[in-house]
Amino acid sequence: MTNTNIFSLKMDARDHECDIQGVVNNAHYQHYFEHARHRFLLHHNIDFAVLAKQGIYLMVAKIEIEYKASLKAHDQFQITVEPEKISRLKVCFLQKIYNTQTQALMAIAKTTVVTIGNDNKPLRNSPLDALF
Repeated sequence: MTNTNIFSLKMDARDHECDIQGVVNNAHYQHYFEHARHRFLLHHNIDFAVLAKQGIYLMVAKIEIEYKASLKAHDQFQITVEPEKISRLKVCFLQKIYNTQTQALMAIAKTTVVTIGNDNKPLRNSPLDALF
């Protein structure tokens, strides 16, 4: 986590996010990753909501999540976000969740995003190009 190009966001797991097994339900990890991506974009002056109002949509084309260990209620964690341009039209966000108390890697996500316009076709000039 020493790369200066990697964005980091701290959060904590809330008790209502846990399932009957006492761990954070797997679906909440996708919310965590999404929130961190949006904060990353805001950090780089790319406002997801403003883009949508302009008819520019950052659409998730694919997401892979590998769960390494379970978060529990009130665990504090850090999410890292690192973008990688994988083609003219696609950007992959590599994200990791670390338990801040133990530094254990809890989950890894690879989210591929495509920028599309009102016509539902990919845009060649994406606001995400400014990240590279």
